[in-house]
Amino acid sequence: MKQSLRLFVLLACGTGPAWGAMPVMVQDCWKEVVFDLDAPHETWGGGSNGRLDLPITAIILTVGQPVEKAGGMDKLLPAEGDLYFDSLSVDSEKSAEETLAACQVSVVSPDYCSEVKGDTTVALAAAGFKSVTAKCWKQGAGFGSDSTVATVALDAKGNGSFVFPADQYPHGPITVRMSGENGAVRDNCYLQLYNRGGVSWNEGMPKEAPPAAKGMSLVFADDFSGPLSISSTAPSARYYDHKPPDGSQDFSTLPFSGYDTPQNPFTRIDTYLRIRASEKAHSAGLIASIRGAGSGFMARAPCYFECRFLGPNAIGAWPAFWLLTADPSKIRTGCDELDIIEAYGGEGPHEPNAGDTYMITPHCWNQGAAGKALETKAFEGMRNPCHMHRFGIPSTWFETFHTYGCKITETDTIYYCDDIEVGRHATFPLSKELPLFFLINLATGGGWPVDLSRYHGVADMYVDYVRVYQGKKRTGDL
Repeated sequence: MKQSLRLFVLLACGTGPAWGAMPVMVQDCWKEVVFDLDAPHETWGGGSNGRLDLPITAIILTVGQPVEKAGGMDKLLPAEGDLYFDSLSVDSEKSAEETLAACQVSVVSPDYCSEVKGDTTVALAAAGFKSVTAKCWKQGAGFGSDSTVATVALDAKGNGSFVFPADQYPHGPITVRMSGENGAVRDNCYLQLYNRGGVSWNEGMPKEAPPAAKGMSLVFADDFSGPLSISSTAPSARYYDHKPPDGSQDFSTLPFSGYDTPQNPFTRIDTYLRIRASEKAHSAGLIASIRGAGSGFMARAPCYFECRFLGPNAIGAWPAFWLLTADPSKIRTGCDELDIIEAYGGEGPHEPNAGDTYMITPHCWNQGAAGKALETKAFEGMRNPCHMHRFGIPSTWFETFHTYGCKITETDTIYYCDDIEVGRHATFPLSKELPLFFLINLATGGGWPVDLSRYHGVADMYVDYVRVYQGKKRTGDL
């Protein structure tokens, strides 16, 4: 099917006297301009392939400025005039539903990432849809259960609302998911909220040790119930707010910002650490348990690390919990990286389509061909991406909280989600020998497009707690 964009443009040299509100154009003429969307163009295609990647989500009309040659250079000339638009329309050989494939479910109120309490009216704008279904994960035995909050019938303009009974849902961070469907057109919107009321459900650090840490001793724990201790400079701070050793290897497209800067991405709310990615502040956040000089917290194998958090499913959001080996002696240039969870937000033709998946990614950095072979074998054994539903976990990393863990022994490295083993590989040589430290971050990018505009430029990650166990150095059973 041939695709084209057809515009009718009124070109004018000036305006004459107006009658009422209607300007009279002088020396004007209408001209039809047609763009062949199937023809290659050097500026089209994110993959540098010269092709237009559909769907089209915006049309931009640029008014040029006159230029004259002066001294072999282009000189911009001053210009003044009026530009008038009567209407703009789009014609397509496809159905209205297919043409509107880029339409979105949007929340008018309350604000994304805001606080709520009690019965809260949620107002929607979802042009192109006839109804929207709202769901939210609810407390209960085991994993809890999904619940339908409302099915909203929209008016002719796509507007509607429903009441979210916040007191009937978990206290603290929650995600209300809204889905619209009209033929082939589907869209999901994720409203992150902090419920000031509600029911306390699995909040805070458990008193008992996790099964994977049986026989080990608790050597580090933080449930963020006290003042935050995060700094780029203070040696006494519990966490460093860049990637060690000095932040030069920071990797987020929205920069990791310091706790003591105007762009501070860290806030403690009740007993949660909130890490915010903000396009307005141009910042994201990372905490590491050591700083450049090697001071801070580390643990040696056999050991077990775990973190409980809730991440955002927004385009380009990249929440993660991971480990690195540290070499205080500075003898080695290589290190091991154990990515317990790398979650990629976004749903669409060129996005991860998050669903119930996340990545478990082991690395042997700068360890030659032998290290690369170990890394490849370990990665292939993970059968990435990790599908949470396949392991009997009914909710996802962005729908409600989950606990992600990693146990390192002298023989095996084992990954867990909610105490369920989701992958393992042979322990790398450096992980056996060197201490490990942990990092928790909400970054953006990871090779995927970043666009938080749908959520007014904001996405939040909430960390409930992190804790570490260590056993005696020995070769034994897992």
